[in-house]
Amino acid sequence: MELFCLDDLELEIRKIVLDNAIKYDGKPDVKSVMGALLGSNAELRSRAGEIKGIVERSVSAVAKMSLSDQISELKRIAPELLVEQVRVEVSEEKELPELPNVDKWSKVVMRLAPFPSGPLHVGNARMVILNDYYVKKYSGELILVFDDTIGSSEKIVEPDAFDLIPASLDYLGVEYHKTVYKSDRLDIFYKYAVDLIKRGDAYVCDCDAEVWRTMHKVKGIPCACQGLAVQENLARWEMMLDGTYPERAAAVRLKTGMTNPDPAMRDHVILRISETEHPRVGSRYRVWPLLEYSWGIDDHELGVSHIIRGKDLVKEGKIEQFIWNLYDWPQPELMYYGRLKFQDATLSKSKSSKEVRDGTYNGWHDPRTWSLQSLEKRGIHPDALRKVMLDLGLSIVDISISMKSIYAENRKIRDADAPRAFFVEDPEWVTIHRNTLDYAKVPVHPDFPKRGFRKIPLHTIDGTVEVGLQKSDLKSLKKGGLFRLKDFANFTIGKTKPISLNLESYDVEDVRAVGGPIIHWIPKEGSIPVEITLINGSIVQGLAEPSLTELAKDTFLQFERVGFVKINEKGDTIQVSFAHK
Repeated sequence: MELFCLDDLELEIRKIVLDNAIKYDGKPDVKSVMGALLGSNAELRSRAGEIKGIVERSVSAVAKMSLSDQISELKRIAPELLVEQVRVEVSEEKELPELPNVDKWSKVVMRLAPFPSGPLHVGNARMVILNDYYVKKYSGELILVFDDTIGSSEKIVEPDAFDLIPASLDYLGVEYHKTVYKSDRLDIFYKYAVDLIKRGDAYVCDCDAEVWRTMHKVKGIPCACQGLAVQENLARWEMMLDGTYPERAAAVRLKTGMTNPDPAMRDHVILRISETEHPRVGSRYRVWPLLEYSWGIDDHELGVSHIIRGKDLVKEGKIEQFIWNLYDWPQPELMYYGRLKFQDATLSKSKSSKEVRDGTYNGWHDPRTWSLQSLEKRGIHPDALRKVMLDLGLSIVDISISMKSIYAENRKIRDADAPRAFFVEDPEWVTIHRNTLDYAKVPVHPDFPKRGFRKIPLHTIDGTVEVGLQKSDLKSLKKGGLFRLKDFANFTIGKTKPISLNLESYDVEDVRAVGGPIIHWIPKEGSIPVEITLINGSIVQGLAEPSLTELAKDTFLQFERVGFVKINEKGDTIQVSFAHK
């Protein structure tokens, strides 16, 4: 059960009131605030009468502020609550702001810090592309740092990620200058841990975690461990290292202050015990640093000048700054951007990792993972991702976009060079009579007549040809009505069964004159079996025109009326991945 002291409660109420006010043009509502507060903190419901008075006072005070002042205060005390739902309009060119205080540093040094739980996914592309953009802009240095410290039981280091992540960066065209593994740097983190203990800036705490949270963190009261002598803390540190303390029995806390107005910042844990086997260093270490502590040290050790990352790491940034201040180190510039949500893609690396491990997903190239490997397999050009991510910029507000933004940009890049082909899912075969052509002439690309035509052989015997039509198309045709098989000829349906088609003419203007439908088709002889992997992982089977055999693996093309696809494998059956419409 979460407990609130009065200061903490008033701060929480203030955040909710400001958030409510900003959503409703600067006018907060007591009822809405009470609903939000009690809905997320059930233990406060018994105090609703008392709390309502605090809420009313806060609402009254916030209502007197200008909207801009409300936004400024919320940005300062709870930037994670600022949300903006936007539809991204991809512009021709967008210049990002300059990096601050570049002149303070001999060169711009930035870092990518992925946790190796799998490959990078489409949401990670924003962090990667922004860092790459600025390093190239300032001719700086980009470091790939695998943040491979032991995380929670749900967050597992995946050995394959050490290869998958560099492959993702290569796909995006990201140039990094060296690679660092956190798991190679434990001795450095240990050295600073001992130094912090000796300085009196850190201590080993063996309080029960739940007791410490409810009795000390929430109330702002130091535990007995904080006052222990340096030698006792050093002895406890050795007990953490040698196995005397079991997992979760002790942790190193940084003296960030028990009176900090933000309870999450009070005497923060910076190292803890974990006996989980590590894929690179095995069981050599049992004490592991938390992300913010390791970065507080490494950003200095690696000479990092500027840090760009999501605002979900604002608290971690404050811990890093605390460490830099303790040692009077130059402070890198911290720059944050808001969360990015895709309306039509579920991004969960932990879920995808589980589904890949148990075989539900067909590896990390499965489109349902939304990994960069899966986008590459579908034929999404890296420049499409780069364009959209740079257009999002460095706004601190949360943004919600559709994958259609990326698809639209991909279409701009790919369409002109994408060959066309006919594809029919599960075709129904019909016979054509009275044909005199040996082949149909189909434009290589409808927008570029000068590229000429491709020929679809008809294998006509005594005026008879067999072709495959989509069942839904065939069902929609009216008896006696004129329709056209695209780029071939005009037909009516015969009166006999099985269904046959009577060839009426070849001129497309004839069908246009009566407003008849134009439908896709494939010849029975020579057509190629195809399997299309859709975005939801399902497989569509059908046949494509014979010209598909002339296209190389990795060709990006358009199945007319189906959408854009990429050829993944060639064989008796051609395997393609669906990209988008």
